[in-house]
Amino acid sequence: MIFHFNGKLIFITLAASILLLLSISSYAEPYLAYKNNLKCIACHVNPNGGGLRNDFGRIYGQQLLPSKAASYDTNKLAKLTQFLTLGTDARFNARYQKDNNGKSNQSFAVSSTQIYLNIALPETGLSFYLDQQVAPGTAINREAFIMYKFASGNFIKAGKLFLPYGLRIEDDSAFIRQATGMNFDNSDNGIEFALDYTNTTVNFFVSNGTSQASNDDNKFLYGVRAEHLFSNFRVGATAMLNDRDKQVQQYNLYGGANFGKVTLLTEVDYLILSNANNFDQSDIKQFASLAEINYQWQKGLNLKVTSEYFDRDLDVSENQQTRYSFVAEYTPFANIQLRLGYRKQNDIPQKPQQNNDLLFVQSHFYF
Repeated sequence: MIFHFNGKLIFITLAASILLLLSISSYAEPYLAYKNNLKCIACHVNPNGGGLRNDFGRIYGQQLLPSKAASYDTNKLAKLTQFLTLGTDARFNARYQKDNNGKSNQSFAVSSTQIYLNIALPETGLSFYLDQQVAPGTAINREAFIMYKFASGNFIKAGKLFLPYGLRIEDDSAFIRQATGMNFDNSDNGIEFALDYTNTTVNFFVSNGTSQASNDDNKFLYGVRAEHLFSNFRVGATAMLNDRDKQVQQYNLYGGANFGKVTLLTEVDYLILSNANNFDQSDIKQFASLAEINYQWQKGLNLKVTSEYFDRDLDVSENQQTRYSFVAEYTPFANIQLRLGYRKQNDIPQKPQQNNDLLFVQSHFYF
């Protein structure tokens, strides 16, 4: 079994497999890219997806995504000048949660509000990108990097980045995002270089590995990610080594396929936390997974079902968490989406507060 292999051997083997994938030649809500068999760069300024939309991304959100297409041009709102572009995402939640102890709570909250800015210097391939969270709470910089795009389509980025890792789903509470730390609350300072071909993208990255502005200058995080698009499906893999005092190794496989109105996504993650066991300083091995089915019932209305699994220690029995969700996403017209969801989470009996049912409503404004 793979769980008994040496960690460094796994890293080398998976990295070599990723390079082999290259030889045979996504973010926001990634099912949209999978549904249309597009790379993330088709709709977003950031080639890895998420954040500020480009001209086509704004047209898609204005004409193709909503039930009723808009007659106005959001590019006139977003493009302040030929070289300066703004954008935003704002989410407002109402939620009701009840655990197995019968304790319930309900709340209204601003889930998140981001402002995006991109400055593209003409005829140079250089651009400066900023992703700033302005609510809730105090302002937090999520991304701030300089990017150079080569004529070939390859690119290099340096600054504060969201590292390219697996599926970049919007739900930061998903097990695959919480266990790995690869979520929208966890950017890092580093550098990324990408080889971008017609159907294949390979990202190489190095960062501090601390999610902070400083590190010990001797230990870094190293990673490689590759993705290949076929006719109606895609596959990808990531290998990552955080070479800190208690070394962390992370590996994943992910992919998706589209069949008419149905779009499937999945990701599995395997983690090795070195010397993390408090009793004998042995390694802890973890496993997380997500499977998602999207069904476009009609234009502007998407139904989503997800199944999640997380085992926090593969050497300990009966400590798994599971979570199931049903979400209806309705985009009645351009720049606004409404989401209604139900989620059931099951944890071990010793944590009854984490065995709960959640009902939520969310409004999402974007341009």
